Amino acid sequence: MDLSTGSALRAVLVGHRRSRFLWALKGLLALSVLIGTFGAYALGVFRVSGGVIVLPAAATLVGFVVAIGVGARRSGLLVAWLNLFAAYIGFRADWAILGFSSHSISEKIMFLFDPVGLGILGVATLIIGTFGFTVGYLSRLGINRLGRRTGFRTND
Repeated sequence: MDLSTGSALRAVLVGHRRSRFLWALKGLLALSVLIGTFGAYALGVFRVSGGVIVLPAAATLVGFVVAIGVGARRSGLLVAWLNLFAAYIGFRADWAILGFSSHSISEKIMFLFDPVGLGILGVATLIIGTFGFTVGYLSRLGINRLGRRTGFRTND
């Protein structure tokens, strides 16, 4: 791998070099997604209709939309994955903490950090997060090309 390929791969995975402040903002975004998803499920804004839940639809949609935005801002694929996984963890936290009211705290924590469940969410995160990031990234490229072709200035 030559230097330009390594730089391009790094740019796709973690975005372009940014300040620590912007990295802190990305971390706050993921924390906001986690807390927001947890709160939406806890307050009944997002509902689970029942049955076997493999991937919660509302959390998937929230994470997917954020991944599109991350791709459009070229903030890095890892950031897109982190935010989608945060949405899933928000759902699982609601399910474990509020959904299992008759269970002990240790049982709730064991469910929250169950490796099989986290593995399923991890694989889904890689697939759906990559797709969302790609949609956003390619949309941004298309808008920039169209802008150059028509003479419209973009912020890129």
